[in-house]
Amino acid sequence: MTDWCEDREALAEQYDDASNLDARIALHERFSTAERDLKPWLFDQFDCPDSPRILTLGGGPGDVWADVGVPGDWTVVHTDASSGMVEEARDAVDAQFAVADAASLPFASDSFDAVTANFVLYHIAERRRTFREIRRVLRPGGTLHAATSGEAHLRELYERVEAVHEGVVPRIEGFRLENGREQLTAVFDRVECRRHEDALAVTDVDVLVGYALSREEFDESDAPALREAFEEGFEDGVFRVRKDAGVFVAHVAE
Repeated sequence: MTDWCEDREALAEQYDDASNLDARIALHERFSTAERDLKPWLFDQFDCPDSPRILTLGGGPGDVWADVGVPGDWTVVHTDASSGMVEEARDAVDAQFAVADAASLPFASDSFDAVTANFVLYHIAERRRTFREIRRVLRPGGTLHAATSGEAHLRELYERVEAVHEGVVPRIEGFRLENGREQLTAVFDRVECRRHEDALAVTDVDVLVGYALSREEFDESDAPALREAFEEGFEDGVFRVRKDAGVFVAHVAE
């Protein structure tokens, strides 16, 4: 079984368009218990100068910017390695667009006030080179905002999925809350980790099944077994799942 979390060809197939990603996003958007949703919370973490220029790496269909809106005096350059994702984002975000490899950015040095790379760096094999590229395009005083998840993220969901799969399914390893700071500190001058407090209280088993079916390991023939496994985890009509996510803010000295 291909570990699609890090395999370039498998990733290209998974994220050729937004359909798989949308199934995963739906779970979080409908059943989050956070006081402030993740997307606006990520926006809250910015501390930018007036009229900033922002680069988004691996921005997918643009759902973060579409939900929070791009402030009128901000310039956002939205990129993804998938041309399909970029095309979908064009209809959702007021931004400039490019298909770009994060490890070889087609932008001038010192040209952005901030870079976002949310829930994407664990898919990139050449992370050290990518970090150096991000630092190159950041202006003095600029910041990288890199959201990711931790080891405990969605543990209850994965336990049910793995019972059906009869084995471990790939999870993120290369860049998570437990190991991201060390990687970033090798390139950036100061690194903060800010955690987002959240959990899931799921009341619709179909959304859990849809999440599992969005993964490479399953197809529609697995739906009955997945449904049964998830239904066994409901208590008083709710399937509860812990979340462990946050953002690293990596600073370039002024």
